[in-house]
Amino acid sequence: MYHLFLCDEFNAARAHKIGFVQEVVAPGRQIARAMEIADLIARNAPIGIQVTKEAALKYIEGGEKAAIDYIPNIKDRVFSSEDMKEGIQSFVERRSAVFRGK
Repeated sequence: MYHLFLCDEFNAARAHKIGFVQEVVAPGRQIARAMEIADLIARNAPIGIQVTKEAALKYIEGGEKAAIDYIPNIKDRVFSSEDMKEGIQSFVERRSAVFRGK
């Protein structure tokens, strides 16, 4: 609220320090770093990413209780998915998982 009410300017280091951004990269490196992060996210199970996003939006909209109350709605989708089985199997076999979003 401090910065919103003051309408002040601040640099990338300050934005990082106060939590407005998660990382600061060298000028000209933004797109490459964004693509690296997108690649890391894309390696995860699609269903896991979807339900995490849904729960996060519930938290933003209604707070912690709303997010917790939403868990039963997403739990079965995750636990009954082929991706969950693949995640466990790949861990046991010590290999990279191949998620299919099913």
